[in-house]
Amino acid sequence: MTKTLVVLGAGVAGTGIARRALKNTAPKARDLKVIIVTPNTDHYWNLASVRGIVPGQYDDETLFTPLAAAFAQYPKDRYELVIGSAESLNPDASTVVVRTVSGAERTIAYDALVIATGSRARDDMPWKEIGTTDQTKARLGALRKQIAAANKIVIAGGGTTGVEVAGEVGFEFGRKKDVYFVIDKELPLEDKIREDVRRIARKELEKLGVKVIDRSKVTGVREGGAGTGKTILQLTNASGATSELEADAYLPTFGLVPNTSFVPAGLLDKNGLVHQNTDFKVPGYDNLYVVGDAGDLENSTAYLAGLQVTFLSKSLHHRFTGEGKVGTYTPDPKVVAAVTMGRSRGTGQMGTFKLPSLAVWLLKGRYLGTNYNKDAANGKK
Repeated sequence: MTKTLVVLGAGVAGTGIARRALKNTAPKARDLKVIIVTPNTDHYWNLASVRGIVPGQYDDETLFTPLAAAFAQYPKDRYELVIGSAESLNPDASTVVVRTVSGAERTIAYDALVIATGSRARDDMPWKEIGTTDQTKARLGALRKQIAAANKIVIAGGGTTGVEVAGEVGFEFGRKKDVYFVIDKELPLEDKIREDVRRIARKELEKLGVKVIDRSKVTGVREGGAGTGKTILQLTNASGATSELEADAYLPTFGLVPNTSFVPAGLLDKNGLVHQNTDFKVPGYDNLYVVGDAGDLENSTAYLAGLQVTFLSKSLHHRFTGEGKVGTYTPDPKVVAAVTMGRSRGTGQMGTFKLPSLAVWLLKGRYLGTNYNKDAANGKK
């Protein structure tokens, strides 16, 4: 009798789980079928999105890899790629209702299900997928045109994405256009990151010509005059005083929203993340797992998602084949941050150690993973 593993999502975590199941587990579990459900026809290398918005840099062919072709290497009877989105999950009945791209509704029964639906960026920004592949491509294209035509560009939000966007835009346009970076503290990046690393980030951005507006928040956004294409931002500083800043291109980077609206509310925390224990199961359900951005065990980073995928893949292999052992996953508390600032510099931290700019450039900033993303999407890395 066929055993069904459903993987919801085809980002870094979802494709990692599905591929390992097809490559390592399916040959030994002859009754296993893997069903991948995703609204996207292509795998999106969002790590490079911060450079992908810059005109003349990474195009869609570089950032996107068709999923159908990537999975075609596996036997057709062992997997199914469903282009659609999960509408509702019934963990008691072990079923999930999916709305396909054609609008049809389909109920899929599963023996095990992995929630790997990830997250989306606020304000419909393409730092993550936006709905479908076509929608993400359209948004990237629109931003490239807007940035190319802009004289004044404003980036807001002082996390890693904000720093990297400011760095990419500053590297390309810092001496040609007015580029502003609005952050709510004196220094960008999270407080848990070393102060000297955060100071380096600010200093390097300023060297690129980025004008940092610190201790301020964007508290209002409205359109400029009709037909101008401008955005008027209301800024509020630490003392409560307000001011306005006009932008031809506004790039907010205000965090992520988990894609978990289909999950029963009782399984979610206050932020919409799915509860999970250290074996990545949802408490109370032996056959329901969550990995990556959608779970509440660890912070959202590609590094941690990779560790989670490795562990969960071994657990699923044991579940369907009986081989190996299910070990214990220990959340990794150390700080891991590699932050790029344009195409020639970076900073970061590994544990308590500061990473040199050259190391960040070599490991990340030089290509932002575009030198191996196709291999990763095609299961060769």
